[in-house]
Amino acid sequence: MPNHSDNIQDWIVSNRLYEDNLFYYALIICFWFFVGFSFLGFELEGFSLKQNLFFNFIYYLIICVCMALCPFWFRLFFWKTHTAKREQAINAYLDELDDGDRQEIIDYLDKIGQLAMRPTQRRALVFLGSYFLFEIFFISAWVKDLTLVWQPDWVMGIAEWIRANTTLPPLNVDRKLFMLDIHTSSSILLRQMYETEYDFLNSDFGIATLFFHFIRALNFFPILIAIYLVLSNVLGWVGLNKFKAEYQEISFFSHVKKFLWLSFLTFFLLLLVLGGGGKLFMDIEFTAEILNLYYWLENFYLHIGHVFFISAFFISISWFKTGVALVKLTTNRIKQFF
Repeated sequence: MPNHSDNIQDWIVSNRLYEDNLFYYALIICFWFFVGFSFLGFELEGFSLKQNLFFNFIYYLIICVCMALCPFWFRLFFWKTHTAKREQAINAYLDELDDGDRQEIIDYLDKIGQLAMRPTQRRALVFLGSYFLFEIFFISAWVKDLTLVWQPDWVMGIAEWIRANTTLPPLNVDRKLFMLDIHTSSSILLRQMYETEYDFLNSDFGIATLFFHFIRALNFFPILIAIYLVLSNVLGWVGLNKFKAEYQEISFFSHVKKFLWLSFLTFFLLLLVLGGGGKLFMDIEFTAEILNLYYWLENFYLHIGHVFFISAFFISISWFKTGVALVKLTTNRIKQFF
């Protein structure tokens, strides 16, 4: 059985089955994402924009189904790989065990990364691919010439709700869920096209942006959960597991040192989370800027903020547990003097 470690040097050269399996499944998702990305937004001659929107939606659903068939594609194209053979060997070994021993072995293999992706993790990966492809569908097919091709009443109602819950200058009082300030925005397009935030919000482009922002805000936490399901173990193996508080294993002064270090790290990560989360969740002018495929791709890296959010959550929990353990140790040391 491969050695288990929780530092980045050993992680780089590790051969965990989970990570190898994740690589192949992510490769399949990326392939179908590229297929969807390349053709979404097509327009068939002789059909209206709404009809073409419907055809694009059907095409989007077909690509999503192809993504959901990851296990089939893996067995079809990668069944001769070392990863597939390892997975088959482990499954055959587990099938020979009785129920009691089997669960114990499964828990151990899962901890050290020697199990393939579980169905929940595969579904989370498919969700990520499907959601980001939906953004491409929205930008390429649903929005044409900065205007929503299809604007039913429920879409207009959502746009109105976002507008009512947006903080606007110059007063910026009664802080609401979302923010919009064109004059401080990095978007040159918005500053050139609109003199005030109200002009933007009442335009066709403003309506498209508000609805798109609702979709992005609604999926912020589902994306976070999906990334957590897929990458939480990997982040632990990279090194986050070293931050786990183990009360019995380290001394009082080691606890103090660890608590101070975690305090600094938690503060730093929370700043990153607040900045990145604010831009992805609250910033409407950023949403307006990425209603363009070029800028969408250029800013896609900002989704790494979700990983920082998960890391901050891990480390905050460790910080809290270390603090509790430190209080207990301090209390015990005080009692020794009385």
